[in-house]
Formats: sequence, C-alpha cells, structure tokens
Amino acid sequence: MARNSLGGSHPSPINIALFDSSTLLGKGVKTHLRRRRFPVGQVRVFDTGAVEQGGNLTEFDGEAMLAVQPDLAELERVDLAFFCGPSGTGESYLDWPERGRFVAIDLTQAANSREGIPVVNAAVNPEASRPRSGILASPHPVSQFLSTFLAPLAQGFGIEEVVSLVMQPASEAGEEGIEELYRQTVSVLNFTEVPKERFGRVLAFNLLPASLAPGNRMGEDSIAREVASILNGRPFVHTVRILLVPVFHCHSFLCRVRFREEVNPGRIREALAARAGLRFVANSGAITPAELSGEEGILLGELTADPSLPSGLWFWGVTDNLSTGVALNAVRMAEELVRSGALKGRDTP
Repeated sequence: MARNSLGGSHPSPINIALFDSSTLLGKGVKTHLRRRRFPVGQVRVFDTGAVEQGGNLTEFDGEAMLAVQPDLAELERVDLAFFCGPSGTGESYLDWPERGRFVAIDLTQAANSREGIPVVNAAVNPEASRPRSGILASPHPVSQFLSTFLAPLAQGFGIEEVVSLVMQPASEAGEEGIEELYRQTVSVLNFTEVPKERFGRVLAFNLLPASLAPGNRMGEDSIAREVASILNGRPFVHTVRILLVPVFHCHSFLCRVRFREEVNPGRIREALAARAGLRFVANSGAITPAELSGEEGILLGELTADPSLPSGLWFWGVTDNLSTGVALNAVRMAEELVRSGALKGRDTP
C-alpha cells in the first residue's frame, strides 16, 4: 500500500488553497505536495495579480484549473492555504486565516516580522508549527538554509561568531529574474541596450550587492536576526552579506564559523553529515551551482581551518533554492501540522 511522508496510509484529506500557484514558489509547492504524497482533498487556486476574464489557466497535479482573484468567501471549506506570490504580496491576506478559520503558510515574507507569528524551519524548529493567529511564516530563503546548516554546530559545539557571504541566484526574483538575466546576457553579448526592470542594474557578467538591488524586503541584518530566532535565540554574532550573481539557480555560501573553543574538524564533519538534509560531497571541486542544480539538500564541500583563528573554520556549500528551498519547507511545515494534530481536514459535502 502506498504510504506518504506523514508515515500513514490513510490520513484525512486536507482541502488546500494556492495563492499565485504559477510563480516559481507556487510551482515548487505543487511539486512537493505531489512528490511527498501530501493528503490533498479539494483544491482552490487564486492569483493576486492581473486575472483574465473567467480566470487564469493553471493546473494542479495535471488537472487544468482556473485561478481567480482571492475571495474570502471562496475559502469557506479550505483547511490550509499557501501564499506563494512575489515578496510582500501576502500582506493583504494575513488576517484571512483567523477570519476564515483556516491555517495559512506565508512564503512571501509579509508575515516574518509580525509579532506573534512564528517563523518555522521544519528541519530546525518544527515545534513552532502551532499557529496562534492561524498563520505561519516560512523563513527568508537565506535564513532557511543558514539556520539548517548552523543548527547542529550551535547545538553541539557552541558558536561565538559567524560571517556568512551568500551568492544569490536570479531565480530568487522569480521567473522575471531568470528572464531578465537571460535577456541581459544576450544584450551584453550583442552590444545592445540592457534591460534593467527587475534588477535595476546590469547583473549579467557582474556582481551586485543585495543592498543595491530593488525589491529586497528583508535586509541582511534582519536575516541574521531571523536565523537567531529559528535557532531559539542562541547567542552569537552573525554578519550576513548577500551578493546577487549571474547564476540562474542555486545559492552558494561561504561561512566562517568561530567556535567558543578549538574544535576537531573531523567531529564537525560527523555532526553535519549526521543531520538530515546536509551532506558532504566527496569531490569538493564539484560543489558548484552549475554541477549541482536540481539536487536536493545542502551540499557541503571544503571545510578548512582559518590560520588567523585557532577556533575558526571556513565552510563552502551550495543548495538549490528551487528543489530544497522554502517551497519544500512549506510542505514540510504542513506535514508537521497534520502529524501533530494541529491541522485536520474538515468534512466536505
């Protein structure tokens, strides 16, 4: 008998609503719901942007559907909603879960700074998946993988300081970001005018500090604070810097971790390798976005000592933001809600 990721063969069906299911995040959520055999009941789809007369054509699990403008009255029998739109678009709907008596998982970062709304990394603090106002926040994509990576180090060894340099791909700006990087690349190679609507500057063949790019809802300091919150406020200094790079998929990161006392690199490697979702790749030279695109998990390569710090180590890693990022986390959050009994399917006619 087929079993799903909840460990049961016949969980109660959960009626879901997908906001902006045609975005990269929305497509990712749909993919992981299907692959992990989440117990989906009825499905409603909505678009928060422009909607054609009669609705925008989309699909779920191969079935054609029409996405219409969000309407609270249409969510009467919904148990769980995913807000998958561009950054901040969930703002208009943060009070809907409480009003409509359903649970929502916000992937748009609109809820992340709201007091009383837990930010949940299902790999680190799944116990936070207990919505008091009906809504949960999925972390910023960078907070997501940094907290996953740092959790076993903070728990097992004690951290004094972390410096994280993150290389962010164009796909974090959605399909519009991918398209603009492609068009910029073609324009630069052909010596024609370069489009800059999404990134505000030339990203092709270039590096761009995130602070100079438009549309960044969460600053680097806010990301560092969010990582600390996910790690239950474990006290260490954390500096985060993000570079936008001309790569379509995959975050890369270079972290220097200074521990409270000198540590054995072999023990560090064992602790990281023992954590689900983290793995070392034998050929560290293959740890690049181009070679690991589509792979699940946080893939680690070189672990080297810092000669200037007896208790410092440098880490290099890559993670695919589409196959392992916040879309997968949101589905795992939903699974935890069902597993804990905090979310149950309501009767449908």
